[in-house]
Parts: sequence; C-alpha cells; structure tokens
Amino acid sequence: TKAIKNVVYEMDNKPALPLYKMYIGYYASELPSSGLNFPFAIMDDKNVNVIRTLLSINEKDNSMTFAGNIAEGSTVRFLKSDHDQLVAGASEAARQILLKKVDINDKALAICVSCVGRKLVMEDQVSDEVYAVQRLLGMQTGITGFYSNGEICSGEDDSHSLLHNQTMTIAYLSEHNS
Repeated sequence: TKAIKNVVYEMDNKPALPLYKMYIGYYASELPSSGLNFPFAIMDDKNVNVIRTLLSINEKDNSMTFAGNIAEGSTVRFLKSDHDQLVAGASEAARQILLKKVDINDKALAICVSCVGRKLVMEDQVSDEVYAVQRLLGMQTGITGFYSNGEICSGEDDSHSLLHNQTMTIAYLSEHNS
C-alpha cells in the first residue's frame, strides 16, 4: 500500500481508486458517499485491525482519502458493511465487557460511542445495535451514548489506544455493593 498519512495512492502497485471502483461495482457511480458501505480493514505488522472509512476521492491522481491514517505498506482488506454484522460488532463490544468478569447484577451505566457512519449505513434500524448491547448487559444497566466521527479504544492487550472508524466502543461504569 502506497499511502501518505490518510491518503492512499496505490494498492498492490496499482492506482487505488480504479481498483476500489472495480471492487464496489455499481456503487462506484455514487462515490464518495457509497464508500460508507465499503470501508477498509487495515492490518498492521502486529496483526491489529482498524477500520477506515472513505471520506473523499481524487479522480486526478486516483487517490482516496480516509478518516484516519493508513501506514505505508499496510495490508488492506476491502469490507462490505452489513446490518447484521454491525449489530454483531456492537454485541461483541458488550461481550468484551462481560469478559472482564463484571457482576452484571450490579447497577451500571454503559456509555456507547458509535460511529456516525454506522448510523448512516443502518438508517432506521440503528437502534438494533443498542438493543443488542442492552440484551447482553441486562436491563439493570442504563444505556446512553452518542455518535462520533471516530472512536478511540484500547487494543486487545489494553496497552495502547487506537483511532477506529465504523465501530462502537462502550465505557462501562458500575458500583459493587459488598
């Protein structure tokens, strides 16, 4: 991948934009807005995935600008946004909380930060991801949140934080009475 900061110029030594257009087919005529449905998964040298959302295209130099940096030489996977997968992603965020061995019988508050891109993709069904979180964390957990233009979340080992796009992050606050 040939990239400078958040602009991708080439993938596999080919101009990025024509390759992307070939992948998304019919939807290429609706770029850049249709790019919300076709984000990139960027894998770094430590096999950590982050999602990047397309912001704009440049027909002159066949480049694509994303909502976050993409390192030169990164492995890029083309994705297709799907309602069920987005809901499954929100459920997975809630499952990560449950893996921390919290007592879900305690009163708690879950602050859900979801990407505005997810809202645009899911349209009228956007509440499905909130219901999925509520089902897993229980009715005693209050749910609140907002939409953002990027989510900052720790990696799997909790050692550092990364900027993500088209994800949901959850801050979970609880008080345990002993």
